[in-house]
Amino acid sequence: MKKTKLNQFIYLLMVAHVCHGQFFYIDDQESKYWLQTNFSSFNKLDIFPSNKWLTYGINKNIRQKEGHSFGAFIHLKNQNNLKGIIQKSDYIGNGLLSAYRYTSPHIEIMNTMFFTDDVNNAERGFVRTIKNVTMYTNQAYLKLNNQSDKFNYSLKIGRDFITVGHSFNSNLFISDFSRPFDQFTLHAELGKLNALFSVIELDTIMDHNRYLYIHSFGYKSKKLSITVGESVLASGVSKPINIQFLNPFSFWAWENLGSTTKGLNAFLYAGITWLPINGLRIYGETIIDDINFHQDDAFYLNRFGYLIGVQRTGFPFESSNLWIEYSNVLHQVYQSYHPTHIYTHRGFPIGHFLGNDFINIKIHYSQLMQFGKIKPIIDISYLMDGANGLETRFDNPWETEEGEFLKDYIPPTHPSPPVTTWIESEVGAEIKIGIAAYLTITAHYQLKSMEKASVTDMGIGIRFWSYFQLPFNK
Repeated sequence: MKKTKLNQFIYLLMVAHVCHGQFFYIDDQESKYWLQTNFSSFNKLDIFPSNKWLTYGINKNIRQKEGHSFGAFIHLKNQNNLKGIIQKSDYIGNGLLSAYRYTSPHIEIMNTMFFTDDVNNAERGFVRTIKNVTMYTNQAYLKLNNQSDKFNYSLKIGRDFITVGHSFNSNLFISDFSRPFDQFTLHAELGKLNALFSVIELDTIMDHNRYLYIHSFGYKSKKLSITVGESVLASGVSKPINIQFLNPFSFWAWENLGSTTKGLNAFLYAGITWLPINGLRIYGETIIDDINFHQDDAFYLNRFGYLIGVQRTGFPFESSNLWIEYSNVLHQVYQSYHPTHIYTHRGFPIGHFLGNDFINIKIHYSQLMQFGKIKPIIDISYLMDGANGLETRFDNPWETEEGEFLKDYIPPTHPSPPVTTWIESEVGAEIKIGIAAYLTITAHYQLKSMEKASVTDMGIGIRFWSYFQLPFNK
C-alpha cells in the first residue's frame, strides 16, 4: 500500500466513529462462539467445558472492561475458489475494521466501520468512496440490558448480527453469512427458558421495502438445548412495518405457510443439541418453507431443509476437535414467486450459505499445540450442487397455465440435474504471532465434476488477522 493511501486510512480512522471488532473470525468453527456479539450464540450450549479449547477461546477473545475502548483490526488474504469450505474472516474481505465500544452494566454502544482501497472488497456493505478509500458501517447499535437473579432481558436497536441455530458450518434459519441486520431486537431469559423477537429492515429490491420478522423460543440446560422459531419476510412498494407481525405472542408462520396470495414468505424452524457425555455433541436442524396442503401424495411440493452433525472433543488427544456435518436443502427452499420474497439480504443468503438445491458433507479436524500458539486444521467437503439455486426463476412445472395439477408429473431427482460435484480439501495451520496476531497458511485441492467433464484446482491460502485495542476508562 502506498504511503498516501496509508495516510488516508489513518485520517479516516481518526474522524470516524468505530467500534469493538467482535466480527472478525479466524475460522468457521471455534471463534464464532467467542468473537461474536451476545445474540450470535443464542441458545447454544457451552461446547468446550473445562479443557484446552476453553482456554484457547479465552486467550483469543478480545477483552473488554467497562467504559470506552477503541480498536482496529486488519485482515489480509489471497483469493481461492473453494465452494463448500469457507472461512468466516473472508466474509469481510481485505481491509481494516476500526472499532469503538462503550459498555456498562446496563448500556452497550457499538460502532464498527470497514475501510478498504478496493471497492470489490466492500460488496457486503453500503458503500461510499472518499479519496479512493471505500468504507461502510459494519455494526452500529445501542443495547439496553437488565439483569436479575431470575429474569434477564435486553433491547437492541441498530445494525448487528443475528444468528439462531445449532450448526458449526452454517445455520439453516438465521446465519451470519448475509451481513449484519438493521433491527429492533428483544431478547429475554427466564431460568432455562429464553426467547428472541426481532424486526429487521432488509435491503430494497425492485422498489419494494422488505422486512423480516423473527420469533425464536428455546430451552437450555447443561445437557440439552432446544430451539423452535418462525420468520416471515414481507415486502411491498412503500410498504410500512406490519402491525400484525409486531405481536411477539402471535404465531405467524403457520397461518402463512404455503400461501401465494398474502405477499410474504414464511418459515418454520426447529433445532436441538444434546451432550450425552462430556466432549460429545450431537445436534440437528430443520427448516420448513412450504407444506403441501393441496395435493395428495405430492411429496415434492414440500420445501424443507435439514442438517445433522456430531462433534467430539478431547479424542484422540486432549486438544482434539472433530466434527462431521451433513446438510440437505431441497430445490425452491428460501424462494418465492416474487423476487422480493427470496430469503436474502444484500444479495447473500440469510439461511445456509450454500443456498438451496444441494447435499453437503463437511468434516473438520483441528488440534491445539504449543499452548494454543499453533493449530493444525483439516477441512474436507463433498458437495452435490443442483442446477437450480436462489437466483433461478421460481416456477410450478407440475401445473398448467390455468393452474390445474398434472397428475402424471414426474418430479426431478434431488439435487436437480445437471448436478455439479465438488470434492474439496484444505490442510494448514493457524499460527499465533505475538499477543494479538494470527497467520493462517493452508493448501487446498478442488475437483469439480459436471456430467462427463472435470476440472481440478490446487493452491495456497494465506490469511493474516491482527488487532489492537486501547481502553479509555476513567
